[in-house]
Amino acid sequence: MDNIIFEKIWQDDSLIELKISANSEFVSAYQSCYIQDKKLEEIAETICKFIENYNETCYLEFGKKEGNYTPAFSMCLLPADISGHIKIEVDIEIEDNDTRSHRCCFYVKSELGLIERLGMSLKKLIIEQDGYEVSLC
Repeated sequence: MDNIIFEKIWQDDSLIELKISANSEFVSAYQSCYIQDKKLEEIAETICKFIENYNETCYLEFGKKEGNYTPAFSMCLLPADISGHIKIEVDIEIEDNDTRSHRCCFYVKSELGLIERLGMSLKKLIIEQDGYEVSLC
């Protein structure tokens, strides 16, 4: 089943470590990344705004893909079809070399209602205890 799961590993002041797992019928991959709580809140709000204008692409990045940083994860919400189905292109960095050149990119299928619920739920990762999970499905 296609899904994206965000698990809170730990939080220190305003920095949160997340384990992000993404699954499709073809592949499963995960990565841990670090994000500021304010950035996570911005991402949640951006997802909620996407629901209002779902005919446009929405790119979201957790961590930084370039530079000397910890691994990153991104997802691109593609425009919805006439039935409200959406493809999410996920890009998970594989942390197996110093050049940050290995990535796992694939589509996760979803729908508008699940995207809306994800946007509203992501903010809970800021206030909930370690181990708390938010999932697309």
